[in-house]
Amino acid sequence: MKTQITAIAAAVTFAMSTGAFAQFAGSDSTIYQSGNNNTNDVTQWGTQTSRVYQEGGFNSTTVSQDDIAGVATTLPGRNNSGIDQIGQGNSAEVTQLGAWNSSTVYQEGSNNDASVDQDGSKNLSVATQVGSFNNANVTQDGRFNDSYTYQEGGNNTATVNQEGFANKSVVEEIGTFNNAAITQNGSYNDSYAYLDGNNNVATVNQDGYSLESTILASGNHNTHNVMQSGYGHDSYINTVGSFNEHNVSQSGSFWGGQHTSSIVTYGNGNINTVSQGQ
Repeated sequence: MKTQITAIAAAVTFAMSTGAFAQFAGSDSTIYQSGNNNTNDVTQWGTQTSRVYQEGGFNSTTVSQDDIAGVATTLPGRNNSGIDQIGQGNSAEVTQLGAWNSSTVYQEGSNNDASVDQDGSKNLSVATQVGSFNNANVTQDGRFNDSYTYQEGGNNTATVNQEGFANKSVVEEIGTFNNAAITQNGSYNDSYAYLDGNNNVATVNQDGYSLESTILASGNHNTHNVMQSGYGHDSYINTVGSFNEHNVSQSGSFWGGQHTSSIVTYGNGNINTVSQGQ
């Protein structure tokens, strides 16, 4: 059982030119924009690198990277996307198909939106948002994928959906009124959520074999819901504060059960509910 979360260190590279275009194997795209109401659309196939830097408000970036058709299992695309947005009202959308892809999104300001969709294996997604009213949505389909989401500010929402084998999700929210929703379907997947602030909500849904959920919270009025179905799951919740509510439901009607639930709370007025069955 893991009892602590690893802090997310976000790193973003910067870009130096402008454009919206398509590229084939072995090319790099670099875009730099300073101002408002700009739009970028980058499409790449093969082994590509894309870098976008935007400073201002109301900017939008869309990056699509696709592995070389038919050779993903023997020759991974190894695509890399880096987006850095400084300002307000920015939107970043990244789609990567294939294996060994990496996506890094950094947003600073308010009303930012980051969407990352990765389909394949051994992909990495890092989303960092500093400000308020930020929204991060990460979807990964495949195996051995990692997702790291960091939000600092208020009224943030993080949504992570992973389907496959041996995937890992890490969500860290520093601030108030944050919401983390994590869904994992498959086997040997791990979910980590760390909430620091007030009125945070963490909801974890896991279905499959040998899954693990860890929620660490520091603050008041947090609500944590964990729903696990399948076989051989672990749930661990550690909360420091008052008026927290914890609900853990573990069922194994199909797989046979063998679940473990641990809850540690510090403070007054906490409610803990655990339901286990086959």
